[in-house]
Amino acid sequence: MKIGIQTWGSEGDVNPFIALAAGLSKAGHEVTLAITSSARKDYNDIAKKFGFKLGPVDFIGSSEEAIDTIGKKMFETADPLDQLKIIFDEMFQPCVGAMYKTAVELCISNDLLIGHFINHPLQTAAEKTRKPYVTVSLNHGAIPTQYAAPGKLPNLGKYFNLLTWKVTEKMMNKVLLPFINDLRRKKELQSIKSFRSVWESPLCNLIAVSPLLCPPAKDWGVNQKVCGFLRIDENDNKWGVSKELESFLTNGEPPIYMTLGSMTYSEKNSALVNETNRLLVDAAKLAGCRAIIQSKWETVTGIPEDVNIFRVSSSPYTKVFPRCSAVVHHGGAGTTQIAIMSGCPSVVIAHIVDQFLFGSELKRLGIGAEVLNRRTVTSKKIAEQIQIVLYRKAMAENAKRIGEKLKMEDGVTNAVRIIENQFLNRN
Repeated sequence: MKIGIQTWGSEGDVNPFIALAAGLSKAGHEVTLAITSSARKDYNDIAKKFGFKLGPVDFIGSSEEAIDTIGKKMFETADPLDQLKIIFDEMFQPCVGAMYKTAVELCISNDLLIGHFINHPLQTAAEKTRKPYVTVSLNHGAIPTQYAAPGKLPNLGKYFNLLTWKVTEKMMNKVLLPFINDLRRKKELQSIKSFRSVWESPLCNLIAVSPLLCPPAKDWGVNQKVCGFLRIDENDNKWGVSKELESFLTNGEPPIYMTLGSMTYSEKNSALVNETNRLLVDAAKLAGCRAIIQSKWETVTGIPEDVNIFRVSSSPYTKVFPRCSAVVHHGGAGTTQIAIMSGCPSVVIAHIVDQFLFGSELKRLGIGAEVLNRRTVTSKKIAEQIQIVLYRKAMAENAKRIGEKLKMEDGVTNAVRIIENQFLNRN
């Protein structure tokens, strides 16, 4: 098949689609991947390495600083719906024209289209050109089920859950439908009544989350397919551990690894970076453990060196995490799955709604502490949760056991099989 794929967002939104494009290409399909990313990267070498064509590559925002400003605004906004409006209003909507043009080109030249779940320009173009369309959900937080309540609401039974899902959908529609239907009207398509008809293809919605974290709900439609995380394990095989980091890892008790990933902000927000680093350093000291802290250290001032704290700007997670006792992180999908595969329990400091979701799933599995909120967290709270994950033997044992299970999963192979079974020789 000729398959066109389009994604949008941060590296956490782009990397799963690179993995899927690589898997489909390896299976013999002609794949084109178009990217609109907040990371200003050159993807040509990656496309060449994995054998797929690279379509147009566009960038979100005018600069990294502009993206950082939006991120800061989201950090200061506690309401998930307000965060969603900021994402669409300031990050997604300015890209819609270019994304739709690319989407039309992909539809014209391909048999099947696959898109990031929020990518309504591709869904609109697919409908206009009458091409089959697959969505990829990178988390399961917006898919209703009577067996769980949305967000952080308690599970109080079937009727309460269904009621709160209806209310949640109505509130999300109020934010999302003006953006989605504006484009549809311009392209002479009928307005939709729910964002879910875009976010979840009625033909096939791949849920790119491990079934360990996302067991398929019994009341989901047949279009919902949990395939597992989409990852390329060899991405950092050639990335070695520095001599200095190797020495720190070797000479002492296994440290904790602390990183807030893309939530750390850039050097242009040095005050926030400084605050974050102080928070993590003080937490490690209060917990009384050795730590590797990842951050933009070159912009940090006023925090003295400590023999028990190793500073890094980045490191190969798949090589370092397995040598750590726990990981303190923001709950992003990529960091979460590497922490699990490494057999490490987690302390999640969540910033946005999907991070709270992953944090709660880790806690449910018995491999994560209480989910902390970045807006209200203190060093003391972080230290308390670190001590819990370090000194509860059962949690460490669970982490090792579940990590081995996750290593056995192959989300890309599952996704390719699902797509081929449903669409190969469809006509």
